[in-house]
Amino acid sequence: MNFRMLLALAAALLLAACNPGAQVADAKVQIETLQALYNKGDAQGFYGAGGDTLRKAAPAEHLEGMMALIDARLGKIRSSKQTGFNTAIKNGATTTTIVMRTSFERGEGTETYVFEGSGKDMKLAGWNVNSPLLNLSPEDVKKLTSDEGKAR
Repeated sequence: MNFRMLLALAAALLLAACNPGAQVADAKVQIETLQALYNKGDAQGFYGAGGDTLRKAAPAEHLEGMMALIDARLGKIRSSKQTGFNTAIKNGATTTTIVMRTSFERGEGTETYVFEGSGKDMKLAGWNVNSPLLNLSPEDVKKLTSDEGKAR
């Protein structure tokens, strides 16, 4: 009987630690902060909110360039609404993905935030913005490649 109680207690603790509702709530607090940093143009602050996975994926300069491109094409964030989420635990590591439908000054986009960890230990592992305005047109490609073969 004691073994069953111990097993039930362990299961309850495991479920409490992986509470998807708490994961989403913690992530949404961070997303509000990250969106405010984006609107201020604070790429260093945004990068600083990331964890090891984000830093291993790209240097700060890449994030700065990406934020500059998004700002030039889409502008600042006006509003954002959560449209989906996923919480997964693999090998003891918790990953939470939040999808936001975001209205920018010049158009709509979908932001995807990926976080690792739980609670205060939750860190940004990835950020993606998808919008038709971020796609290059044939004219854009021509402008970027028109000096092909010339010395820089």
